[in-house]
Amino acid sequence: MSQSERVLKVAIIGGGMFFDDIIGQSFKDFIRGGIAGSLTSIGMSHLAADVADVKIDVCAVGTRSESSGTAGRIVQWFSDDFPDHAIEACYGDAVWKDILARHKPDVLFVATPDNVHTQPILDAIEAGADVITEKPLCLSLSEADDIIARAKAAGRIVAVDMHKRYDPFIREMMLKAPQQYGTINRVRAVLEEPLEVSTEIFAWAEESNPFAYVGCHWLDVVHHYMGVKPVSVFATGQKNLLLNWDQHHAEIASRRSVAPTSFKRTGSINTWDSIDVAVTYDNGMRGDYNNNWINPAEFEGAVNQEIELYGIYGRGLVDQQERGYREAVIGDGSRTRNPSFGGRINHHGGHLEIFGYGKASIAAGLLAIIRRRLLGESAEDLDETYPTAASQRDIVQVIEAASDVAQKNYDAFQAGKGSPVTALLTESGYELSGN
Repeated sequence: MSQSERVLKVAIIGGGMFFDDIIGQSFKDFIRGGIAGSLTSIGMSHLAADVADVKIDVCAVGTRSESSGTAGRIVQWFSDDFPDHAIEACYGDAVWKDILARHKPDVLFVATPDNVHTQPILDAIEAGADVITEKPLCLSLSEADDIIARAKAAGRIVAVDMHKRYDPFIREMMLKAPQQYGTINRVRAVLEEPLEVSTEIFAWAEESNPFAYVGCHWLDVVHHYMGVKPVSVFATGQKNLLLNWDQHHAEIASRRSVAPTSFKRTGSINTWDSIDVAVTYDNGMRGDYNNNWINPAEFEGAVNQEIELYGIYGRGLVDQQERGYREAVIGDGSRTRNPSFGGRINHHGGHLEIFGYGKASIAAGLLAIIRRRLLGESAEDLDETYPTAASQRDIVQVIEAASDVAQKNYDAFQAGKGSPVTALLTESGYELSGN
């Protein structure tokens, strides 16, 4: 990309659960008007004039299976708003390799399953592209270290979509916590995804777990705003519903008055229902993280999420269901909504635009890439301005340790030995005790 072009070419791989609502719609907004209008939400509006003329050009969308037609559907969805904007639909088991070779994008946006982030990121770095990836960065510390080292050596940006950093409610609480609440003794965080995520939407649920999938958000918030480092991990998990899905799905179908065959999956799903993780930090603080992906569809919100700080002078709580937006609709029941994540505006001109912290996180990554590529700033100078790969190292370490500890404690419990296993985190990984 030359200085005179002022165009950032973006390729996207993976459809992602929130593609149409957040990822894809954000890029529609960026194609239409650039990123300058989104910078207030990340505290970077002073740079709006410097980047206002930078155009965002989505050049390709890639997904794995051509039979699913996902990439083609997405490209058609883009063309409905931008009929003169050429985007190629690409398919393949390693579709990013073809896209990187033929389209040579400036940015690869990785929205693939949790366990398929690392190789596209590494290949993009090698091809000279910067990266924005969905969370978590990856699932093992060795992969995280590889990504971090290669990105640093190449001077590339690898941004992670940790959008809860930009939730205005959470940001307000976390920034004022040291002065208002004093020393924090404990953090309690809950994020529960609907049952359809693990049984209907994600064919790859067995390759990850609910803590890796969404617990990483709360880890990022705590580590980023509080500057703490994890030193030990205890975890337990439950495998009652999904592992026995072949036995339970018919009962759930009957309670919903639908046919059992209406579920896409009817066999056993070998993954966790829920995982509960206790982290001890270097300042003595305890973090309790509770995550599942079996929340009933009848629950009032899209997800159940809350984070609470317990300090020596006070406490703070952000509860999604208590933000005050509820509605009751015939046929849908009583529901809570969260426009702070992805609010929608239909402009007088007829087009849809979104606002909120889901879009803000993507804008933060794009801004860092523009600053490196067009404004001549170094990747190192930009480290504090977006969720970097390096900032995710401790998070991936906790995810990997917790997954191992939870499994060993599950096995021990099944053998009548309680839950004796903990992990001591080290610079290179973790050491287990009690197993």
